[in-house]
Amino acid sequence: MLNLMKVQVGQSIRLKNGTVAEVVDNIGDGIWLQLRLPGSGEEELVHCEEMVELVEQ
Repeated sequence: MLNLMKVQVGQSIRLKNGTVAEVVDNIGDGIWLQLRLPGSGEEELVHCEEMVELVEQ
């Protein structure tokens, strides 16, 4: 299980749909991360249930 309390800005997260997104803010609640989506560059709050793993760069 991914411990969102330890995730830092700049790390990458793989989502259930296969997308790899960059962390732009960790809200600090262990449930939500603000992620920058590839391609569009849009930022979005993503719930922990949508996240699979940290991706090493």
